[in-house]
Amino acid sequence: MQKTNKYILLFIVGFSCFSLLFIFNFFLLLDPQSPFVQNEEERAVKQYNVANITLFIDYSGEKTNEQFENITLTDYQTTVYHLLVNCCETSIQNFGGFIYVNEINGVGPGWIYTVNNEAPPSMPSDYFNLLNNDNVTWTHVS
Repeated sequence: MQKTNKYILLFIVGFSCFSLLFIFNFFLLLDPQSPFVQNEEERAVKQYNVANITLFIDYSGEKTNEQFENITLTDYQTTVYHLLVNCCETSIQNFGGFIYVNEINGVGPGWIYTVNNEAPPSMPSDYFNLLNNDNVTWTHVS
């Protein structure tokens, strides 16, 4: 009987810890000022066109950084990835469900992107929808 009580108590403690972790991650860490929280519904829908997008490529000293301004994307090709391939030469790996950027203008591998100076939710660049006036930065990290 005591062994069964230990397992029940262990289950209750484990479940409680998991529940608290879930609540903390999904409710308490959401920053209401974040552009991703404010525009979550808009970002969920791919836009037909977006305008006034800025792209900054940070080569981390490998070569001179580049900036592209006032970019317009159309025909529902309005993701972070579409912005990149419209401005730069890229080398990618297609994993079926997502695209991994190997190289940008001959520099790579090891690229991460941010939108409006905030890391987006963990999602590939070909799934992150842009909105008007977004600023995208690709940074070489390796």
